[in-house]
Amino acid sequence: MKILANHATGKVLKSDAFQISTEAKNAKKLDPAVLDCTLGTFHYEDHQFRTFQTVKDFLFSLPDDQVFAYATSDGGPDFENAVLNWVFEAERGFIEEQMFLKAIPTPGGTGALSSIIFNSLDAGEILLFPNLAWGPYSGIAANRNLNVSKYRFLNGDHFDFESFVLKADQIIAKQNKLVTIINDPCNNPTGYSLSPLELEKIIEYLNRQKCPSVLIYDAAYLDFAYEGRNASRAKFRLFAKANENVLINVAFSASKTFAVYGQRLGSQIIVGKDREAVRDFYNAANFTARNNWSNCNKGLISILIGFDKNPTIKQTFLKELDDVVATIKRRSDLFLKEAQAVGLKTYPYHSGFFVTIPVKDKDQALMALKETAKLYLLPFDDSVRVALCGITLSEVTGLAARIKNALAGLE
Repeated sequence: MKILANHATGKVLKSDAFQISTEAKNAKKLDPAVLDCTLGTFHYEDHQFRTFQTVKDFLFSLPDDQVFAYATSDGGPDFENAVLNWVFEAERGFIEEQMFLKAIPTPGGTGALSSIIFNSLDAGEILLFPNLAWGPYSGIAANRNLNVSKYRFLNGDHFDFESFVLKADQIIAKQNKLVTIINDPCNNPTGYSLSPLELEKIIEYLNRQKCPSVLIYDAAYLDFAYEGRNASRAKFRLFAKANENVLINVAFSASKTFAVYGQRLGSQIIVGKDREAVRDFYNAANFTARNNWSNCNKGLISILIGFDKNPTIKQTFLKELDDVVATIKRRSDLFLKEAQAVGLKTYPYHSGFFVTIPVKDKDQALMALKETAKLYLLPFDDSVRVALCGITLSEVTGLAARIKNALAGLE
């Protein structure tokens, strides 16, 4: 007798990042030579994971009702103001002059993506994103009974706009609506960031279509771009170029920014010129929140609000954050330098937690890396990803050659 619902049949979590990471950690307990390059969590040069001291001190200073009590499903006006200030910073005024903005808390960036996708598409419709993309995009779509279409993300050293347009045109012809995800800056898995011109071309394309379009701007790594906070946020000015048929949803991850990965907080930020469209999407998001996860992490909401209201504490935190970004940059600089020296090909990388290596057969590559080099990486579309955020500079030294040798004969 079948009890499981039809829509849930066949949904089994396989080769998930957390599963592979657990395998790597267990292997390292048996053999210290094993190197775990799986998850996107930052570890310091002493090999330890810890959150930011400013975050920890502020959280532990809060009274119980600001940490353990219920939050409201919409986070309240102080949260909305704080998250808009954090994400847009100096660009907020410019954007608000021309667009309507609303924001709601979500359980991490994943919660934001899940809400946006659910409220953008009906079952059976198509979600568009690049072939080099975070794996759970497909899982979120499958869980909502959606179809997916993927375009080639990169053509050489730049965004493959032609591939994007080809797939987008096909979807619009079929459903007269387009919902697409861009992960920027610091694309996971490649570390590629769109240039302002590339983002502008995407928005201009959406404007020309006239049909309803939702641009999901996954900004999980917004605060880790090497170009700096101001430069990474300057691209938000381009949102003002979007016409009324285009609704932009930013998915922000406070869990990632504050290095409190298991304490889930993010935000869905709705941006558009059509006041009704923004209002309707916000109302749907609030309904989704209350009737899915009820409310979000009160302690992290209090941190975001507290940092917004106390510039001194915020600046202390930002200094810590800058140090982390500088550490990741030293690791990536070294890896890419050594990769070039040994002839290890990587996808174009600008900044962020990860570097990705194209391979012909990802399963064979993962097996070879694990068995011959004691390396644990994650699989992506015809590629494997190295999480430089989680290994030290000394562990990066020689890593490119180690990977190159393990993959010899598979290229």
